[in-house]
Amino acid sequence: MTGFVLAVVISGVIVCAFAALLAWRVVRRVRRFVAQGRRQAAEIRTRLLPPGPRRDAAMLRRRLADEVRSTHQVLTIAPGGRIFLADPVLVLADITTLAAALDEALASVQTFPDPAQQLGALAPIAPQVRLLIDTCYSARQTMLRSAALDRDRTLNSLSASVARQSAALATYEHVDRDLTI
Repeated sequence: MTGFVLAVVISGVIVCAFAALLAWRVVRRVRRFVAQGRRQAAEIRTRLLPPGPRRDAAMLRRRLADEVRSTHQVLTIAPGGRIFLADPVLVLADITTLAAALDEALASVQTFPDPAQQLGALAPIAPQVRLLIDTCYSARQTMLRSAALDRDRTLNSLSASVARQSAALATYEHVDRDLTI
């Protein structure tokens, strides 16, 4: 009887673990779907704005958010990702901090009622946003190139090691079996 109870308990734990894993995956997909929907809605709202500084600020905010999100994905997901000697965690923290400050400035520009005021306020901020976007792109590209170079070195080293082992095996096979010490 105790064996049966133990089997039921273990089965229950397995079913609960499987259900929790399934629920976690469903929640992740729903979150991704909602985030994608929000991004698309924001893009549509931006495109519907009349041309002018308010629309320019909204477009810069969207581009900045896209670049920061892409940089975050590359710098946190890539295994062993590094930007030469730079620490990707610090680079990402700096990018995130600057992006938040610039996004806040762009959001305040969007609230100005007068287009002339918006244009005046956007003038010094827009080049900074573009520079941060270019910096994000450069950080991602540098990390990807350095990871590719690291893989090349590892692959070349592995290939050379296998070639040495193969040559040693060939030598061993061709040497007379009665080796003496």
